[in-house]
Amino acid sequence: MSRPPQPRSSAVSGFAGPAPSHATGNNAGNTSNISPGHASAGALASPAYHASPMPSHVASRPASRIEPPTLAATMAPMPGTLPNPTAPRMKRLIVACDGTWMDSDNGIINGKKQEPSNVSRLCWALKDTSRDGFAQVVNYVPGVGTSGGTLSRFLGGAVGAGLKANISEAYNYLATNWNPKDELFLIGFSRGAFTARCVGGMVGDFGLLTKDGLPYFNEIFEDYNHRHDDNYFSKFPDIPFPDKGRFDAHYVDQLQARGLTRLRIPIKVIAVWETVGSLGIPKIPILESLHLQSSDMHQYEFYDTRLNPYVENAFQALALDERRGPFSPAVWEKGNNDRVNLKQVWFPGVHSNVGGGYDDEALSDITLAWMMSRLEPFLDFREHYIAKIYAENRAYYKETGQKPRWWGFGELYNSLKGVYTFAGSTTRTPGNYHRIDPYTGRSTGKRLRNTNEYIHASARARIGLQGPGLADRGTYDPPALRDWSFNVVKGQPGNAGGNMVMWTNHAAAETGGQESMPEAMLMTTELALLGMSPRVADYIHSMREPTRERRRRHANPHDPEMTMTGAVDSVANERKYHEKTDHDDGDDVVPLDHLADAGAGAAAPSRVW
Repeated sequence: MSRPPQPRSSAVSGFAGPAPSHATGNNAGNTSNISPGHASAGALASPAYHASPMPSHVASRPASRIEPPTLAATMAPMPGTLPNPTAPRMKRLIVACDGTWMDSDNGIINGKKQEPSNVSRLCWALKDTSRDGFAQVVNYVPGVGTSGGTLSRFLGGAVGAGLKANISEAYNYLATNWNPKDELFLIGFSRGAFTARCVGGMVGDFGLLTKDGLPYFNEIFEDYNHRHDDNYFSKFPDIPFPDKGRFDAHYVDQLQARGLTRLRIPIKVIAVWETVGSLGIPKIPILESLHLQSSDMHQYEFYDTRLNPYVENAFQALALDERRGPFSPAVWEKGNNDRVNLKQVWFPGVHSNVGGGYDDEALSDITLAWMMSRLEPFLDFREHYIAKIYAENRAYYKETGQKPRWWGFGELYNSLKGVYTFAGSTTRTPGNYHRIDPYTGRSTGKRLRNTNEYIHASARARIGLQGPGLADRGTYDPPALRDWSFNVVKGQPGNAGGNMVMWTNHAAAETGGQESMPEAMLMTTELALLGMSPRVADYIHSMREPTRERRRRHANPHDPEMTMTGAVDSVANERKYHEKTDHDDGDDVVPLDHLADAGAGAAAPSRVW
């Protein structure tokens, strides 16, 4: 028969041992002056402290010795176990998911500084604490393809390796840290936008797991991803509960009934730049033919990137000039009964002009200012941040020997290069995208409704003032808007002298697309950036009447040419496109002579940078 364990010594427990056995006099057997070295008086006085009953087979100890108190009796309550704990203060949890090969935590690539995306820049613009005293806590998730060696980075970018891990990380962060009354924000660019939208779908579909539910996250996540797969059988049929069956409404009800999740969690905002590809991973035929994509793409088909009823606000910036075929934009659709505040705005530029990451950040500054304006009712940003990034881009122009550019005239990069040249090109079609079957990732042929799309004023400025075209060649005439013209609708609030600017699609009858699209209203932060180019600001607000002619993309050879209202006439003699006028004060960029007089009816140069 084993002996009972000996009392712990102070070296093991951290507490002092019992009083010496030779204590005499009135103190002998008196426990009032005998206590563990690190135990408080309150702990000894606790009702939890009492001498343990002596086993019947063990001889009684001398009266001068006592059993040491239990460990629980000598410890203060653990955090979160107080009888009346203080309710946690509301906070704003912001999960920021970056794009492919984007990692602000490691901003040096091949010895060169990596230009940050708008995801990183927006996070840097945030204050730590809002004006009402709430913490604004950011969890940054680097993009796929940012870790490991060359092969690992390639696979991350080409086939999305690591995307599932990013989705898991973002979701687990929210589930671990969320408390009732906290506000949730999901931010993303490119594949990070897909990540943010997937996490939003998960929160809508099965809520946020509790501390009891999180240990089963991997099994639940696997069941969720295969919920439409008839051939799927879980390797763990009794996790997270016995006989769980298929992931469906009953499955979710059981999660809630067992205290494993919390449902109906509101998401304050999902804010993204350029979600592309029906599955978040642009398919590249040459990679599919090499079996580098097909084997790994199937797992992403079942993610839900649609808006769910618990999303309160959804904002997306889209690129007018992206030509890569696989980079078709994933446009949101609002349900008939949804109350979500949805805004999706088209900007000049290609994918990374809009989401950020190019050396010339002038165009991404505009999309960042737009997103900040949309978020300002919910988040607090640092003062003068827009002025700071504007100054940084002017410094870039100076370092590279360029004259600074006007608002909306930043370099429009050519993204159709490298492996993407084998993937084909396409023209984007604002107001004319179709629903995607979530089970197959293919178009259903049904046009999206209630997309709440807008065209940004910078598109009108770049067209009307004949800014630079792709790679600074020619003038800007985006194929995506070749069938569109714009004019003023008086009596409706907008940017042109207080009136709305409306774009009209002259090919809607032929293509079945949206017939008209309003110009997005410029907000305070956007106006601050626009104000740094006063001549463009004058054009935006005045909406002058000179016109130029443009041939429609879908027109027949004998159709009359379409008039682009509001564009400035060109002149035959082009000038060097970074000259300054005599009126330039140095604070604004004046690309060409005589532009200041264009508002008075004078002809403007054909190139305005």
